[in-house]
Amino acid sequence: MISTMVAGCARESIIDKVEKEYENGRYREAIFLVRHHFKGGGEKTPELLFLAGKSWLQLGAEAEAEDAFSEVYRSDSTWAPVLAGFLRDRAVIGIESGSRGKGERLMMQAIAYDTLLDFGKYNATAGRLLIERREFRAAIPFLDRYLLEYPDTTGAASVMLNLGAAYEGAGRTEEAISVYRRFVDMYPKSRLLTTVSWQLENLLLMKSEELYENGKVEEAEQYLIDLTRTAGSSIVRERANFLLGEMFEERGDIEKAIFYYTETIQINLGSSGRLVEKAKERIEKIDLSKKNR
Repeated sequence: MISTMVAGCARESIIDKVEKEYENGRYREAIFLVRHHFKGGGEKTPELLFLAGKSWLQLGAEAEAEDAFSEVYRSDSTWAPVLAGFLRDRAVIGIESGSRGKGERLMMQAIAYDTLLDFGKYNATAGRLLIERREFRAAIPFLDRYLLEYPDTTGAASVMLNLGAAYEGAGRTEEAISVYRRFVDMYPKSRLLTTVSWQLENLLLMKSEELYENGKVEEAEQYLIDLTRTAGSSIVRERANFLLGEMFEERGDIEKAIFYYTETIQINLGSSGRLVEKAKERIEKIDLSKKNR
């Protein structure tokens, strides 16, 4: 019992000493005390490791700080919220003080310990960084939260585009289509409209193909007909018309099949693209079939 009490007092004493050095801005001294304690066989407590990590970070040694924080988590995973909160606060301080690169690196470290963090007005930044790392599912809550809290900011359009990309990357096509449609309604004069329209039209085309493959012919047909009328991209219109031609040919509706194959050719009149050539071949085959009857 006595030895346990002595050990407890000693541990409290070293923590108090290191905290004092840290609070007084003597970060190297704080690290020295921690290292000396460990070399002497002292216990590697999460508290001491955390103080060492904070001190390293104050000295600009990010790699050493990250190693210390990782060791804290490995020794006791219940420290995750503490690590995440500290790194979040340091990330925000870094961004607001002009050290954006450092702030963004700390932001990603923070999220590694808690994916439900709230960065306030910097949630959009967190979402963008996660998209760049192709962590699409993780990006969605941050971008959603930003748009809920800051819907009228000048950067909201870019955030909505990123949200659509995150849903798309996560394979959540319906949500992506919904976001892109909302963008078109809300930002008809945005410089990003062309990009969003392209993304939306391609998703709708993909959706129509999926519907057709799954036997939902009428739904697929409506998507494609809408695209032939409204798509800004000639590539999308060409593909939509050709698919409609195939669909009606399979149904035996030859007149409509020829109509859509002809539309495929007319969109880029004079071109010799793959679909254009295939459309010409289909029309020739249908005409030949008629003559042989």
